Amino acid sequence: MLEAGFLEQAIGAPGRLIAGEPFGEGRIVRFAVDEGPEQGDWFVDTSRQTVARETGFVIRDRDGKPVARIWKHPFDPRLPALRTALDPERLLRIALAGGSTPGPIDARVLSYRPGRRAVVRLTQHGRHMFVKVVRPGEAEDLARIHQACRDAGVPAPKVVHWAPSGVLVVRDAPGTRGPVAAASSSASDLLDAVDDLRERLAGVRTRRIARASVGSRIEWHIDRLAALLPEREREVRALAAAVQPNIRREGAPRVIHGDLHIGQLFFAEGAVASVIDVDTTGLGDPCDDTAAFIGHATASAVRNEVAGRASDARLLHTLAETAADRWMLEPHTTALTSLHLVGHAIRAGDRSGDAANLLLDEALDLQGIRRSR
Repeated sequence: MLEAGFLEQAIGAPGRLIAGEPFGEGRIVRFAVDEGPEQGDWFVDTSRQTVARETGFVIRDRDGKPVARIWKHPFDPRLPALRTALDPERLLRIALAGGSTPGPIDARVLSYRPGRRAVVRLTQHGRHMFVKVVRPGEAEDLARIHQACRDAGVPAPKVVHWAPSGVLVVRDAPGTRGPVAAASSSASDLLDAVDDLRERLAGVRTRRIARASVGSRIEWHIDRLAALLPEREREVRALAAAVQPNIRREGAPRVIHGDLHIGQLFFAEGAVASVIDVDTTGLGDPCDDTAAFIGHATASAVRNEVAGRASDARLLHTLAETAADRWMLEPHTTALTSLHLVGHAIRAGDRSGDAANLLLDEALDLQGIRRSR
């Protein structure tokens, strides 16, 4: 792998592949170095995008342009506030700014998308707050969209503090986590609650643009999956030809979540009690939210299937199928859902070839393309 070679060239030690994610013209790949002086998590960035300040190694071409950028966690050059969010003394100041009182703080990184964002959970006095780390200059915009959602009756978490350096602090989300609620509610009842949430989202007052549609990067996704599953390249190319004519949005944009899935939702008394990660919310295509929801439920079902958790897999497949019967009413939505499944297949491929193949199967089935296996 190209990125593995860059890492060894930079630090003189091989790394164990953890995951990779598309970024710019390339991707950012995470490696773990398990022992020795360079022990820790390392990232190799082949996006060729500039940064304000280098925080690691840079490998350049003959013209002096960066080919690869290598850094050790938490020194992400695009998220300088990540170091702050993991420093015990600074964490206390953040907690105090969010209305807490002095006392020991436990910090745990819940998610980290290199170059994009991170979420750190702070636990103090038995209560949680969440620190979102974003790029400098983005925190104020996120604070505004959280408040705009709340003003429209969308139960986004309350923002208690933000800083221009790229830190946003929100309170805990009330309710039962979506995957847990799905186990004790019918899929139809759960989707009724999601429909109500989507109507409320449409009433949010904002000129903000939602996260770019998966349909805006068809070629990248198809080329990436074809390289990952070369023995199935013919099917992958056939999939691209099938979705391409149906990818253009129809109708005026509406406010959407931008990354809607069951893991973003918390439920209470048959309604959505909280929706998190409204960072992607803005004007966009409602079919993108539909496709994201169905694609994520299907991908989660496949991951459980591969891991041998059959009952969880059945539950999630039922949720995806019920959502498809209700919402997947036009070729445009079906095309976007197929592309979301391709994206999930790419992310799964570094860890599980079985999962990648199963997700490609699902995408092909949606388009009526015969499988080769």
